[in-house]
Order: sequence, then C-alpha cells, then structure tokens
Amino acid sequence: MSPSIGPEIAPTRLEDRVMTFLVMVLMGALVLWPNAVPLSIALVAVTVVLMRLRSADRSWVRPLDAPTLMLLALFYGWHLVGMAWSSNMTYGLFDLEVKASLLVFPVFFWVWPKQHRIDVDRVLALFCWVNVLAVALCSAVAVWRFASELHLRGQGLLPADPAYTNHFFESRFSLFLHPGYMAMYLCMALGLWVLTGAWRSHGRSTNAAVIGALLLGVMLCNSKMGWITAVLVIVQAIMALHKEPVLRRPLVIMAAVGALAFGGLLIAFPTVSGKITQAFEATGAIDPTSDQSSQLRRMVWKSALSVIAEAPILGVGTGDVKDALQTRFTAFGYVVPAAKHMNAHGQFLQSAAALGAIGGALALGVVVSLLLSGRRDGLAMLLGLLTLLNWSVESMAEVQAGVVFLGSMAWLITLRKLGDPSRTSPHDPIQPAPHR
Repeated sequence: MSPSIGPEIAPTRLEDRVMTFLVMVLMGALVLWPNAVPLSIALVAVTVVLMRLRSADRSWVRPLDAPTLMLLALFYGWHLVGMAWSSNMTYGLFDLEVKASLLVFPVFFWVWPKQHRIDVDRVLALFCWVNVLAVALCSAVAVWRFASELHLRGQGLLPADPAYTNHFFESRFSLFLHPGYMAMYLCMALGLWVLTGAWRSHGRSTNAAVIGALLLGVMLCNSKMGWITAVLVIVQAIMALHKEPVLRRPLVIMAAVGALAFGGLLIAFPTVSGKITQAFEATGAIDPTSDQSSQLRRMVWKSALSVIAEAPILGVGTGDVKDALQTRFTAFGYVVPAAKHMNAHGQFLQSAAALGAIGGALALGVVVSLLLSGRRDGLAMLLGLLTLLNWSVESMAEVQAGVVFLGSMAWLITLRKLGDPSRTSPHDPIQPAPHR
C-alpha cells in the first residue's frame, strides 16, 4: 500500500544486509521451524545491540514515534506488575517468558540507529513465499498420506472403508503450526502480497499461484475465523487496488473461484460443513461434556467471565489465571476444558481475567492503536484487523506463535515507515515502483 523500497533506502551497509538476512531467517522459522524462533530472535538482538554500539553517537528514536510498540511494552510491563498479587510464581514466570517478545521488539525499535535501514519489503515478501511453501509441503504430505492409506486398503491391509480425507484438514494438514495460527499467517501473507506491492515483480501466473495457494491453505486449515479473516483481507486488498486493474481483476476472479471451491468443500466434506453446524448448535444450551470447538469456547468464555467478576479491577494475577480458570472448569463440570487445562480462548478475556480492567484495556489499546494507524497505513490496518479478529477467539498472546508474530510484524511495519515516511498515504496505497 506504499511504494516499494527504493534505492535511497535500500540497505548498503554490511550491518544492514546482515540484519535483513537475520530477520528473513526469523520469518522463515516463525512459519516452518518454531523451535528455532528463540535462537533467531537472539541473533537479531545481538546484531541490533552491536549496531547501536557502533552508532553510539547517533540519534535515537522516540518511544512515542511508535505508539503500538509502546503499548505492547506497557502490556508486558503490567504482566510484570501482576506478579505482585500472584501466588503461582512458576506459571507466572513461564508466562512472562512466553510474552517476552512483547517487550523485546519494542526495545529493538527504541535502540535502533535511525541511519540504518533494512529491506523490510524483501523480508515481508519472503514471509509470503514461506507461507506458500508451507501450504505446498502440507498439501504434498496430505496427498502422500491419503494415497498410502488408499493403497493399504486396496491391499487388504486396512479395512475396506473410504480413505481418511481428514488428512487434508485442520491439524493433520497443518504440520508446522496450530491450524488457527497457520490460517492467520496465510491471511497476513495474502494481505502483504498485495499491499506491499510484492506482486509487481511477478507475472499473472505467479500471482495467481501465490494467491490461490494462500487461499487454499486457509480453507484447508478449517478455521472459522480464518475463513472470515480471509474474506475481509480480500475486501481490503481489492479496495487498495482501486487504481490497479492489472491485479484487481485476477484477485476478484481468484476470490470467486475460492468461494466456489469453498462451497464444494462444504458440500463434499463433513469435516468442513461440521464447523458450520457446530457453530449453530453452540447457540443452544451448553453441553458440559462436549468436545466441539464452538461449545468449548462458550465454556471457557463463561468461566473467564466468572473469574473477571471475582476480581474486576486488578484480576487474579499473572501467575494465577490458569489456576482460577481450572477451578471454574471443575466447578461448572466442564470435562474437556478441565482435562486439557484450556485458556480463555479469547485474549481480551484472558487479559482481563489475569490483570483486570487495566490488562483488558491495554490489550484493547494495542488493537485500537493499530487500527488508528491504519487510517494512513494499510499494513497497520491489516495487522490490526487480524489481531482484533483472532484475539476475539484465541488467547494468542499466551503462545509463541501469536506473540512473536504480533511483535515482529508491528516492529517491521514501524521500521518500514521510519525508513520512508511517504509510506503512510491513505489515498494511494500502492504506488508505482519504476526502479524495479
């Protein structure tokens, strides 16, 4: 939604090229190798510190220049304060470790030497390609598993039932991440592909393949919120392409084809249609023994609201929220949430239960800040939209896949604007890039 990085801000220093490479490694690890994410962040941290030490006499950025990052740091800081009224210190310290990226990435920005630049657009383009690769790998494995099972049934080594099509959906499809997080990453990649102008460097066939793969992945993750998010991201992308018929028409066509394909999946596969059925069934009375996702969310949301009612101002504490929820699950007779020690499956509820009204307000403030920035920056709007929707149904700040994603993307989007202030025009989100 802004011009691509031009020669005047392309990385020229060795440190800038090294940093660009390390952040690209982080993006790849985030999607394909989550266990390598902490090491990747550590390498980025060391490089940022070395860059600052070599530029000790240069100007520093102001925290107020990036309100979203400041709010992320305050959100983490309030979790630190919440340890004061926690009794379960073990879980509290674990929670602080998981959420550390909420502070780490703002610190990266605050100590960032302003004269340095990294190629943010190249990093974000890589994120898109890595997500396409993830879909390709997951699809290939699903086909292999399905074909192997079909062969074994044909040889009489397995019962002669229809082959297990669930290989193509949800956690059996999503090999690297929880399917809800994979769907969120795919939606982000879809938006980035359009809004950063990455599509300009490729022909129609490549653009169609990228968009098609990302949409296919979202459908096969079988996440209801993923489906909703994909629709809204496509709408945002089409609106951003109001002056770009070269991609707008193919995107509309791909969206229509995707809608038809999704309709076919709904008709052909009970795994997909069951998600819709469960959502409607969950509007009735809660079945405390149910293991359906929509019913489970109603159980944990009711439990979280009960915890909030007990301590509405300060919450039960950073370390005690899990135990408080577990107590409610047992008291209400919710079998599966108690057995799985589930969280609130909604970050706003989770934060309010743990840290009261202040915690809930800070969580909401992060999203509001992104959406307000989105008035002049389509990438901030994209990230704000994804965060709002997914934080409504998942406690995404409780796991690495959610925390690092939000922290790193907010940091990169901020660095992108720092490198080129013209990247904030709300009227012409995708401008020509004649140098490419």
